[in-house]
Amino acid sequence: MNQNDYFSTIHESKFDEYTYSGWELLNKINRNEHVLDVGCGRNFFNPYLPHLIGVDPANKNADHMICIEDFETDIKFDVALCLGSINFGSYQTIYNQINKIVSLLKPKSRIYWRCNPGDHDHNNDECKELDFFPWSYEYHNHFATNFKYNVHKICLEPYNGRIYAEWIKKQ
Repeated sequence: MNQNDYFSTIHESKFDEYTYSGWELLNKINRNEHVLDVGCGRNFFNPYLPHLIGVDPANKNADHMICIEDFETDIKFDVALCLGSINFGSYQTIYNQINKIVSLLKPKSRIYWRCNPGDHDHNNDECKELDFFPWSYEYHNHFATNFKYNVHKICLEPYNGRIYAEWIKKQ
């Protein structure tokens, strides 16, 4: 089973359970900011943020049902949400996805992350087939530095040990 099949048919988000990367993010985003929600899933934030565009290759609730690598727009975003979406594949795949996201952001921007540290812990056998990238604090610092961002905050989500991070670029 590939990840799009898994996320379109099996996975159920426990969005309400997240302390840092759930509804709390609405307190960090101004309603006037343009927001790119990468892997938006059911597009939870869409009703609350009037300038949000949700992109997801596996969920029909997305504004654009497409993978981030193929998404094109003339809009430059203030904020990107990557909440459990940039988690799959090799180092090069993750690098390419981040590069694409950064290319869609304004010079002064923020990225909010929820990353799986490589755990196959979705409590079903299909999850074991997915190629999780082993996110760590070190990888966050590495990629943030590479793309000229500062890691403003990084910690574990109490609910399930996912890594929450905030990257900020001030230019």
